[in-house]
Formats: sequence, structure tokens, C-alpha cells
Amino acid sequence: MATGLDAQAQPEASPDDLIARPLVLEAGALDVRLTLAINLQPRAIAEPTALSPDAWWGVLPRLTLGLIHSDASLDQIATSGSLCIRPSTSTCAHRYKGSGVDVRYSAVEGPFALAPRLRAVIRDTDPFKPAVTLGALVRWAHGRFAITGDPYLRLPLANAPLGNRFAIDLPVWFAVQPASGWMIALRSGFESDLVVLRDGGHLAFALDVAARATDHIDLGVEGGWTSLLGPQHDARHATIMLAAGWHGVP
Repeated sequence: MATGLDAQAQPEASPDDLIARPLVLEAGALDVRLTLAINLQPRAIAEPTALSPDAWWGVLPRLTLGLIHSDASLDQIATSGSLCIRPSTSTCAHRYKGSGVDVRYSAVEGPFALAPRLRAVIRDTDPFKPAVTLGALVRWAHGRFAITGDPYLRLPLANAPLGNRFAIDLPVWFAVQPASGWMIALRSGFESDLVVLRDGGHLAFALDVAARATDHIDLGVEGGWTSLLGPQHDARHATIMLAAGWHGVP
């Protein structure tokens, strides 16, 4: 996801202002996060469950480089990230599914912020599904409110016939900061493989809550459905994701 735990406050910004944190890290800063994703489908509670680490480093003042494993780092409300601590044949059949590299560049800062983003990912190891995503983080913030998007196009590098297809993802968050150090966001968006764009789309819906626990620790919870509405809607497959993150300059 693109809000809350994903961003790093720079020195001139209030650390309690979660919705307006810069989209990239300051030079030398680290942002490390652990996400526990749990399936909430009836009769299959916690099957699967994935525990996934992510880490970002401020390489330069405007450039952030990350090593990612979680579904949240790809804006997915799912339980298919690495590592699968409780596997399932549906979305988490292997203990380790893959990882990725996340590169962000801050092009525009301020109330309207823009950060082009490139991700190179291994979506699965068996069959091997390498891909790249081309897109950008974009956010408009005003007072206690913010609208954030992370649209991207996924381009497969191999094994498209085995499910590694061209796809588009258009997630959006509508966030409010009701009190200092707290953020609540409604998340929606459209996702689809391009080959079935007309009849195979998914409309996600989730509630995201993040809080600043200490000067360096954030906590978050996001619960919802990756396909609540749309032609391929499925209200049974719900997911809850619990996240803890540490950020700062070592």
C-alpha cells in the first residue's frame, strides 16, 4: 500500500503527520517493515498465512531503493507473499514465492507529490514468473485529508501463458488524520489482466488504520477484499494484514 507505513518523515515535517509524509526516504534513512497476512475466508481461516519482510533505504535525497516480499508492497490485499508460514494450494503453495526490487524517485514534493516508481519482481518461483511494474506514487494532501494513488502497469518477462500476464492496477486511498499520529483510510481501486480487461476486472475495498507508536515505530492494520465488486467479484476471500515498521537513520 502507499500510505502510512510506506513513507518516511523528513526532518522539516512533523513525525506525527502520517498522511503528508514524503513519498521517498531522506538520504541514509531506513524503513523496515514486517507484514503478517491472514486469510479470513470461512472454513479456511488462516489458510494461508504469510509473514513478509520489506525494507527501503534512502540512497540519495530523492532516490529510494527497496527489497520487497509482501503483497502490500505491490498494493495487493492478499496472502500470497513470501514467506508462507501456513501454506495453501490456492495462493501460497510454496514457502518462498519470490521477492522484488522497488525503486522510487521524488519528482515533485509538497501538497501535491509525485514519485515515479519501478519494481522488478519474481511473482513466483514455480513456475518462474518474473515481471516489472511501471507506474508512480501520486498524492494530494490538504490539512488532515489526503488522496493517494499508486497506478502501475505490470509487464511479464517470461511465462505469460502460465499465468504471468500483462496487467493493470489502479489502487487509491482516501485518508484522514483524526488525531496526531493516527491515520484512517478507505482503499479501493481496479485491477485486471489486460487480456480480460472488459470482463475480468476486480474492484478492491479495504479499511486501513495506521498509528505512530513511538518516534521510530509505526503499527498498522488493513482488512478487506481484493475483489469485492466487479465482474469477477468474490466476497468470500477476505484478508487482514497486520504490519509493524521501524524507520529512522541508523
